[in-house]
Amino acid sequence: MNEHTLIHITQGSLRHMNPVTDNAILEAGRAAGIGKESLIIDAGAGNGTALILLAEAYGCAGYGIDIREDACRTATAAAADANLSDRLEFACGDAATALLPEGADLVIALGSVDCWGGPDEAIRGCAELAGENGSFLFGDRVWEGSRTPPEFAREWPEVRTLYELISAGREAGFVPTWLWHATPADWDGYESGIWTHTAAWLREHPDAPESAELSGYLEAIQDEYILFGREAVGWTMILFRPI
Repeated sequence: MNEHTLIHITQGSLRHMNPVTDNAILEAGRAAGIGKESLIIDAGAGNGTALILLAEAYGCAGYGIDIREDACRTATAAAADANLSDRLEFACGDAATALLPEGADLVIALGSVDCWGGPDEAIRGCAELAGENGSFLFGDRVWEGSRTPPEFAREWPEVRTLYELISAGREAGFVPTWLWHATPADWDGYESGIWTHTAAWLREHPDAPESAELSGYLEAIQDEYILFGREAVGWTMILFRPI
């Protein structure tokens, strides 16, 4: 099963495809000073939830890009339902290589480090998109402490500490000005959403060729989260402004 199909089945209908909340997104928008004249680029926009929330609350314009065609269709339809098609545009493509609008006031990259190949590369990419006058909101997993079991740490070499993420932003010429961290309840809600959607798909498609693989995947991610992930891994958002 390819990765896009897997994401579509397990997370495709979730409101947020990360353990974030509506309030956290809106707080980030306030911290970034988003207003009616602002332009936001969302790299890895998923179903468009973050851009729609910010456009509804602050009247801004936005451009979202995601590599999955089904997510782009969902985001475009959701913007139309919210009467925001005149201010929001969603395109299908690779955020790391696509030609994106210039002059963004805020670049968003939430859980989309794979676009650039890793968190360090993603922070540098966001800094380049933001330029001298824009800010960027970066969100990804972080280690919760220094005592992660080695067998688990080896499986997640792309996870950084909070200090390492902040250091990468500083090296790119930006300073952190706002921080948000997911609570255990936020994580549980997000993971439970994945479990629920995956189990529902398996019930509805018992004879599908992908069922055996997906069933094994569900058990593996549940064990991973319960045994190690819930205690060892957190999720954070950092707003970086240019120095």
